[in-house]
Amino acid sequence: MQKEHLILHQTYVRYGANTKEWMRKCVLLLPEIEKYHIWEQMKFGSIHEYVAKLSGMSRSAVDDALRILRKIEDKPALQKIVAIKGINAVRPVAAIATIETAEFWAEKARVMSKHTLEVYVKELSRTGTENNAEKPHEQAISFLGANDLADLQAGSLPHRQGGAFGRKIVAMELDPEVVGQLEKLKGDGDWNELMKQFLKMREEKLEEQKPESVECENRYIPAKIRNFVIAHTNGRCAFPGCSKPFKILHHTQRFALENIHDASRLHAMCKAHERIAHLGLIENEELAPQFWKLRKEADRNAPKYEIDIIVNKFRMAGRGTG
Repeated sequence: MQKEHLILHQTYVRYGANTKEWMRKCVLLLPEIEKYHIWEQMKFGSIHEYVAKLSGMSRSAVDDALRILRKIEDKPALQKIVAIKGINAVRPVAAIATIETAEFWAEKARVMSKHTLEVYVKELSRTGTENNAEKPHEQAISFLGANDLADLQAGSLPHRQGGAFGRKIVAMELDPEVVGQLEKLKGDGDWNELMKQFLKMREEKLEEQKPESVECENRYIPAKIRNFVIAHTNGRCAFPGCSKPFKILHHTQRFALENIHDASRLHAMCKAHERIAHLGLIENEELAPQFWKLRKEADRNAPKYEIDIIVNKFRMAGRGTG
């Protein structure tokens, strides 16, 4: 890139950042503009016309901003986040934050992207804010015929979820011969136990293929280890309950501390869960993923905490926020 083109780009980025800053300031003024009917005093037909002509915001953006700001009007900590990062930063927590929890959620919104915060909120809702669930959800597998599957999709069959044992019904379309073989293997037993046996056999086979750990200065993960880790979850995120495609291979012991690529302590993770891990918010991270659960605060005494601080500062600087 030519020098003058780089200068032009940098100037545009600076102007764009200033535009975002001033737009955030405009958004925070909306509740009072609405309260005192400033648009009427300035001879505008509505607040939407006033805002559109003076700052370029659309009707839907105005309504959306006012809705969120009403929810956090008694939560100054979250309002500060809006001033720093914009209205979207607090969107995932605006409806659930209370006066008592506003500081907690403001801190999470400060260090997390909107998407990561959405995932964190969803996980807390799924497991309970106190993380009382000690065991992964068990699942019951039900093999349905074509007609039953159609009825289930149409809502005619009950789709039980949860229940006394926390089990779920999973409908699968399989070839008749496959179903026949599975039914023979199950016999008078339980589908759940049969699935557990298959998973155990798969795990044991993978363990036989697990490569030796590699100690080195290079952060590049050797192909043999990388392929093993990805295959372990079939290219999906290792976090319990998440089936998104992986984006990052995560060192649970932090590579910077040991300079070791260890297949037992490397896990394929989606971007959001990897970000949560580097915020120190996964309890039992050193154990197998089925034992992971969210925590509310990082362990500041953990050796990896200082590494995570450096990683997050670097990432936040790259986003140009906070």
